[in-house]
Amino acid sequence: MRLKILISSLVVLCAIVASGQPTSQDPLLQKGWSELVKDNDTEAFRLFWQALEKAKQDNNEADKAEAYLYLGICSFGSSLEKGLQYATQSIDAYHALEASDPEKAKIGRSKCLQLVSTIYLRQGKTDDAKRMSREVIETLKDENDRSGTLGLAYATLGSLYLSDKKRDSAAVYFRLSLTNFQKSNNYAYLPGAYLKTGELENKPELFLKSLAIADSTENKQAQVSALLTLGKWQLEKGQQPAAEAYFDKANDIAKRLTDKVFEVRSLEALIDLKTKQRNFEEASRLQARLIGIKDEFYSLEREQIVKNLEVQFEVSEKNRKLALMEKEGEVSKLTNIILVISIIVLLIVFISGYFFLKSINRRDKQLLKTKEALVAALEQQKTMEEQQFRNDLEHKESQLSAITLQMLQKNELIDEIKQYVQKDQVISGRELLKMVNKHLVQDNSWNDFDLYFEGINKNFYTRLKSNYPDISNNDLKICALIKLNLSIKEMASILNISPDSVKTARYRLRKKLQLHTEDNLTDFILSI
Repeated sequence: MRLKILISSLVVLCAIVASGQPTSQDPLLQKGWSELVKDNDTEAFRLFWQALEKAKQDNNEADKAEAYLYLGICSFGSSLEKGLQYATQSIDAYHALEASDPEKAKIGRSKCLQLVSTIYLRQGKTDDAKRMSREVIETLKDENDRSGTLGLAYATLGSLYLSDKKRDSAAVYFRLSLTNFQKSNNYAYLPGAYLKTGELENKPELFLKSLAIADSTENKQAQVSALLTLGKWQLEKGQQPAAEAYFDKANDIAKRLTDKVFEVRSLEALIDLKTKQRNFEEASRLQARLIGIKDEFYSLEREQIVKNLEVQFEVSEKNRKLALMEKEGEVSKLTNIILVISIIVLLIVFISGYFFLKSINRRDKQLLKTKEALVAALEQQKTMEEQQFRNDLEHKESQLSAITLQMLQKNELIDEIKQYVQKDQVISGRELLKMVNKHLVQDNSWNDFDLYFEGINKNFYTRLKSNYPDISNNDLKICALIKLNLSIKEMASILNISPDSVKTARYRLRKKLQLHTEDNLTDFILSI
């Protein structure tokens, strides 16, 4: 269910994230945004981080808050917990800005809330996402918002209504979203809005318009979404070759994105097409790749970290609201007292200031305790993850040893039977020998062996194949057995060949690996 909601909300995500071009004139933030629109996440993150360090040195609270916001925007596609962490820091920074620039603090906080809403939408927390986007709309609907935040809030609600199968409500919000983006000339967001509007209003020409804008702005996420939508449109028309071309191009672009949601969508489209073409072998290969990506995306450890950071966000929000309520109460009390007598006003101000500072001090202590508890929890979780990793490694090593021993014992037993039968010249003995040779199949054992061997020696076969393309599957088996430090006799028994054949295979392997006479084959394999 969470994945369904996640994919249905990509109209929001393909617009990069939850905010428009930075309002700050800091060239680092401006350049970072330009790179982010082109999906150059690494370069964008570097520029945003430099902007944050500069803002800290200059004691510029506004630029610091905006730098935190864009670090969250840049990070959440590959790490939801990092995105939420930076969003929380940005909210705190905008809170500190409320006294000196309340208008900028209000707009900035709305951008942060929309980012958090987008993250919650990915997590399947639809009620929280809807609540935050509605708050953003309530805050910005009467403002001249040109950042695209209001449009993204409309798009979020449109996605949620669409997932609830309320197409009419979804169409209204997507049209509001498109209008806002057109009005503010937010070309980063227009492709996604055109796609959803085209789907709901049955206007395929908007798909091509979306792709044209995505290509002109080098917005790779939007390119993937537009290509997939065009492919599905061609598929509905029965044009499978054209659809496959769109899907393949979308998949090629999605592979290079840090946000794996887009690769998931492209793979699902290709799997559906290959199934319709009855190319089940290719569909199975793509399905295995899709499962690997989903397993990585939904690891339990990441979810636990997300929960811890959500607690931090909720604590920050409650503290902010509590401080605002205290300030409003004090202002009301002081206003009434001023109307009575000025002397009492001075006394009350002094007492209120004293208790206010005491309250802040108490709140800061509580926040420090909360942060310390969070750090301790993260450390404990890290220790548990390391222990789990060691346990998994030991388990895989034991499984690999068991498979190797099983193969060795099996082939030794069959070899013994072969030698016994070869001594008998009777026809029935030869028939028995053929029967034994017929059953000397090790595919299943080797499959299990490869599975556990790759679990311990990550990408061992891939590195060998990449560096030495001429190497064969039999050569890979020899390399794996050498990696396990087995003797020639043990390798001969496992491979069901003579020791001399093993030596010959090792000699040919040395040539393919381009080793010199003085180079030790075993040492070379162990070093890979």
